[in-house]
Amino acid sequence: MANYLYKTIITKDLKNVPSTNADQVDFETNFKSTAMAVLNIMLAETTFEILVDYATFKTKIDGVDVTWSLVKYTDNGNQYELNILSINPI
Repeated sequence: MANYLYKTIITKDLKNVPSTNADQVDFETNFKSTAMAVLNIMLAETTFEILVDYATFKTKIDGVDVTWSLVKYTDNGNQYELNILSINPI
């Protein structure tokens, strides 16, 4: 059986990145308190890792089957890495 790991990365320090911090502000303001902070995500067995942008990642969270409380995130200083692990594609 395969697992699906949906991942997005939010860069907090944008000095060298041509972007805005809208994703960071959205996550920190609306969802960070509901998501679970973890130290690391380690893959085991058969896992398909799917890297998506933040907007696409948010569409995976329907509020019914997938909620922000299922999101695991790491704070790597300059970046948040957000993950959803599912046994079915979402």
